[in-house]
Amino acid sequence: MPGVGWPRNGIPGTPSPRSSRRRITTRSPRGRRTDMHGTTDIILLTVAGLSLLAILSTYVLYPIVMAVAARMSRTPRKRDETLLPDVTMVVAAYNEIAVIEEKVRNFLAIDYPAEKLFLVVGSDGSSDGTNEVLERFADGERIRWFDFGRGGKISTLNNVMKHVHTPFVIFSDANTMYDADAVRKLMRHFADERIGGVCGNLLLRPSTESVGSTGESTYWSYENLLKRWEGEAASVLGATGGIYAIRRELIHEMPVRGQLADDLLVPFGALTGGKRFLYDSEAIAREDTEDSMQQEFRRKIRVALGTFNTIPDLRPMLRQLPASLRIMFFMHKTLRWLVPFFLLLIPLALLPLYEHQWVRCAVLYPTLLFTIIGLVGWIAESLGRRLGPFSLPFYFLAINLALIIAWAKLAFRYRPTATWDRPART
Repeated sequence: MPGVGWPRNGIPGTPSPRSSRRRITTRSPRGRRTDMHGTTDIILLTVAGLSLLAILSTYVLYPIVMAVAARMSRTPRKRDETLLPDVTMVVAAYNEIAVIEEKVRNFLAIDYPAEKLFLVVGSDGSSDGTNEVLERFADGERIRWFDFGRGGKISTLNNVMKHVHTPFVIFSDANTMYDADAVRKLMRHFADERIGGVCGNLLLRPSTESVGSTGESTYWSYENLLKRWEGEAASVLGATGGIYAIRRELIHEMPVRGQLADDLLVPFGALTGGKRFLYDSEAIAREDTEDSMQQEFRRKIRVALGTFNTIPDLRPMLRQLPASLRIMFFMHKTLRWLVPFFLLLIPLALLPLYEHQWVRCAVLYPTLLFTIIGLVGWIAESLGRRLGPFSLPFYFLAINLALIIAWAKLAFRYRPTATWDRPART
């Protein structure tokens, strides 16, 4: 028969056993193995790509969207520079002997009618002489203070608010010093009934020439710019703890169960009340950064723990907000809290692919370089040196390491206590 050979087994048209074995080997096992590797590579690249997208979304894409939205916003701004309502400044203090006198004198120097501006300080069982300084300045009317014993910041704020009866409240910290016109700048926005609160512009002054202090100041400037765009486009989602004002009727008693982020809970009271929360870059307050990155690092862990501990209280509040604000919260807050996991996922997901040069050049080498820069910044911090180009990478890695530690503590059922301790201020 034409085209049909006579193989050794003598059956025409039947492949030889050797030919059959060779065909199975090349088509079946090898083909399946290649397909499996291809699918795995796609999955790993997808995980790494989505992780990178999440990081870029919260740090780059979201600010760009907010900047454009703020520029396109046509919401009219109603401000009254002559509006001077009664307002009370509230401070929770614990062992603030190093700054409490300066704070009271700074309050007295604020350019605002004396009969309309009041100060109430709640001492959280201070034992370093803070109470004695407060007693010296207290007059029972304009300046008052109370020692509620050791209960923590949230408990102290709840107790202080029972003694506040003005229509507006300013929350501040003992180490936050206001510019003379800061209160006037905050109050002018309340001429608009749609405004529930206003966050001021906290400027951080590096207390030392350290890399950590410089990095924090730079990072804080970025956050302030983002707050401004959020406020112009829609609403600020969290306040600056040292300077923000809010309508008294929008303040609710906070739960006392460990440390909580009061500068998230209080502003959310305004948002759930159907009001907007603004940012005013002209309402300026100043605050020194921590003396060392070690102190700042411990503070970051404590703040992160307090924030994560607040999440159960924020969930029902978030459900009351418009979809646009929920998306903003996810992009700005939720993704930011998860960034350290994304940073770990990228190199780990691509680990099996490092045999490819393009993966090494695109991921491995930049990751190593960024880490080395951060380590150089840490060494410079340890030696008390200031290296400008290394400050931001070092600070970025430090805050994400603090987040990882905070998440790990929560995973092991650690719960922050209601009371807080701080290193002595200098």
